[in-house]
Amino acid sequence: MLARVSNIEAYRQWKNWQPLFEGQDEPTVEDLVRFITVDEPSEAMKAGTAFHKAMENAGDGLHTQFEANGYQFLLPDAVITLPTTREMRAYGQYGGLTVTGQVDGVEGRVVIDHKTTGRFDPERYLNGCQWKFYLDIFDANEFRWNVFVIKELEPRVYGVSAPQTLTAYRYPEMHDHCAALAADYLGFARVHLREEIPEAARFLMAG
Repeated sequence: MLARVSNIEAYRQWKNWQPLFEGQDEPTVEDLVRFITVDEPSEAMKAGTAFHKAMENAGDGLHTQFEANGYQFLLPDAVITLPTTREMRAYGQYGGLTVTGQVDGVEGRVVIDHKTTGRFDPERYLNGCQWKFYLDIFDANEFRWNVFVIKELEPRVYGVSAPQTLTAYRYPEMHDHCAALAADYLGFARVHLREEIPEAARFLMAG
């Protein structure tokens, strides 16, 4: 079976009863399955995707605004410096589960990820499993988030604050923690995602 790192993180949040869906404190199994298998991006997700594409298209240099996917982002005279290796996908094997993730950039043994959010909450990122899987899969030692707080000024126009930088590091038990969570997710997937997994695998392999 094949799984995205983001879906394992969604499962981890669901298992620990952390808020995953707006306005719903205790999502059901059906909610989680729908979240994993149905492509229904929220407005925040669409804006985040557009921001990533805008950064990629803008390239290095000084920018006051950029656009993508019909969205406009107003920047605080930002100097954008992008890593040489960008938009890189890798795969890791954990028993019967292949886990895949795509990072925004890699510099040596440092993984770089750009995030957009309405509120900067460091614990939300540090408590997650995504950075652990990325370090494990990419054989890296350091995970660095560039977190951009964005605010909608008018439809599809966002103001962007200067990025907050957050860092996490490899630790000795990290692979074992990833393997244990992957095995747990695989047990869930075999029961609840049996029909969806082949289609998801084709989608990921194509992308």
